[in-house]
Amino acid sequence: MSGGPAQRLDRRTVLRATVTPLASILGSGLLIIVPVLEGVLGRWSVLGALGVVAVAWLVGIAVRHGVRAIEPRAADGSLDQTTLRLEKLADAVIVVAYVISVALYLRIMAQYVVQLTAGGSDGLVERIIACGAIVLIVTIGVTRGFSGLDVLDRISLGVVLALTVVLGATLAARGGVDLAGGDLRLPPVPEEGLWHTLLVLGGIVITVQGFETVRYLADDYDGPTRIRASQVAQVLAAVIYVGFVVVATPFMGLGSGDGADATLIDITQRAAPLLVLPLVVSAVLSQFSAATADTASADGNLRGLASWMKGPRPFLVSGAAALTLAATVPTFTIVAVASRAFALYYALICVTALRTCEGWWRKAGFGLLALLMLAIAALAEPAG
Repeated sequence: MSGGPAQRLDRRTVLRATVTPLASILGSGLLIIVPVLEGVLGRWSVLGALGVVAVAWLVGIAVRHGVRAIEPRAADGSLDQTTLRLEKLADAVIVVAYVISVALYLRIMAQYVVQLTAGGSDGLVERIIACGAIVLIVTIGVTRGFSGLDVLDRISLGVVLALTVVLGATLAARGGVDLAGGDLRLPPVPEEGLWHTLLVLGGIVITVQGFETVRYLADDYDGPTRIRASQVAQVLAAVIYVGFVVVATPFMGLGSGDGADATLIDITQRAAPLLVLPLVVSAVLSQFSAATADTASADGNLRGLASWMKGPRPFLVSGAAALTLAATVPTFTIVAVASRAFALYYALICVTALRTCEGWWRKAGFGLLALLMLAIAALAEPAG
């Protein structure tokens, strides 16, 4: 492909392809990562954020290897049977993980809505709101397909990015002034112990989930486009996550004497009360956008797993499962189970990468990463 208009068109295509993974990543953890890191690392929360996004980037390398090297071999029949079975197993595991994550995102969305409108929590109302959102997403998927969900993603993601920039800039400006004037102090480091801290960090793998969604958009984008979209999404999400943790750290409740924060609303109320409503709007849109992205990915995956998964069936099957979870399972239980499911999926992806890559150092790297993901799947602790 030579320069000029074709190159610009390719850039636009990459940006469109970036919407699904970026929406999924931001919806996965932007709202919960700050309170979780506050509870285990306090003033050193940024180190936890850096560690989580670094591990996610390494797993992303394995995911992109699958698009680059495994997909073509699976298509032409040259992939060995053991690796092919592992790929199928990974596809089955990720469907389960996506269904769990959709229920989680919409329960978090409902939690923010109820906390703003009712000033507290109401489990029944949260379940009703979450289930209603699932029905809406499934309805759009059935009637409009991926194109309809993609439009929702683009609109929601644009608003979320704008509101995140405004909130981040406000926290940065206010924090700089208050720290310089002595009105704020950095939070202490909780005495949780290194092992417990590592287990909790492992339990928030879901906060960086989403970059792998490009594997299941093959019907809409070619391999190179999906690889670049995954990279762009991970870089943008890492900058947003780390930057947000940095500017939010001075306002953590542990430093103010108000105690550990349950949600980002607590921090926003102390730092910029006028931004509480925009934050809730951002929460609603980011969680809805992430649920939409994962619903679209589950749909693409289910169609590849079984020949009878045609028409509206994938949306209906995944939607029914997500409805059941959202209506019956506590939020933090969903977080723990979802993180374990994604960690198991990532472990399988790393094993298939190990089996198909060249060079002992790459094999060793993917092998160690697979062991780390298996350890997280087995030992990770929930955040709350």
